Amino acid sequence: MATAYVPVRTTLSPAEGENLEPVWTANALRPAVLTDMARSRVLPAHPPAQQIAAIRSRDLLHHIQTAAGITTRDLVRRTGMSVTTTSWLLHWLRAQFFVETVAGVHRPGPVLEMASRTDQHELLMQQTLDALRDHLDAAVYLSTYTSGDILVHQSSHSATAPPVRVGAPFSVTGHASACGKSLLADLDFEASTEHLARHEPVSLTARTITNPRILFDNLDRHGPHAVQFDLLEYSEQNLCAAFSLTVPGHDTACIAVALPADQHHRLIDTAAALSQASTGLLLTRLLTTTATTWTTGTTEAPRAIALP
Repeated sequence: MATAYVPVRTTLSPAEGENLEPVWTANALRPAVLTDMARSRVLPAHPPAQQIAAIRSRDLLHHIQTAAGITTRDLVRRTGMSVTTTSWLLHWLRAQFFVETVAGVHRPGPVLEMASRTDQHELLMQQTLDALRDHLDAAVYLSTYTSGDILVHQSSHSATAPPVRVGAPFSVTGHASACGKSLLADLDFEASTEHLARHEPVSLTARTITNPRILFDNLDRHGPHAVQFDLLEYSEQNLCAAFSLTVPGHDTACIAVALPADQHHRLIDTAAALSQASTGLLLTRLLTTTATTWTTGTTEAPRAIALP
């Protein structure tokens, strides 16, 4: 039986085609939404460069602290790092006053000496946060997820870097605040869903995300260790950005920066500056949360953290 030929139109009038997608579309290139099963899988992720630099700096400082003066050559031999990496880190550590170098011999600087005293840890972290606040000209908050709760341990603000206007406790608003989102993003799926089950998301502003699935989609959108934003979701008076400070063997932690809403144009640049400055903060946190204080004559290195 003969089949009738039906001509196919290859063009459409503007009225007919105005609501149709083109033959090629970018929709197929958009990332798929993760399922609950996919989120439950632990996937390997490269640690950010700031974390790697902080951990390697900590290892250098251990050898400097426990030796009565040490040369770059001996540091290279003991740590297994390249000469280039060791020299670059030493240069940075001197600029941050962790190390002093005289005639090619490296010794502890005033900041490392302070870190070696447990009674000075809180003061050292506060001084670090104050310096970060002045560098960013914005309030900063150090938070952790400890024993199932979001805790703000220390913060720093000033007349020119005003604090967040707290309308609801940070401990129950993890779905809305930048620090809460950063901490939830670092938890495994079971722990984050358990937290939201205990602290049901509620609307704080017109922009607050209260649907857990949409919240997880937003947290996962840019991958592990990505910056998390609060864009008028916790309060209509502030904008915030937070970066993870979590390393294996320590509590889930983050650092957040807060700006008044009328300074919204500064948020991206301030968040970038926070990321660049986070190495020193992470190193200070590693030094002040280590269980054992290093003393001269100690040969045992801090517990190794696996890096790719």
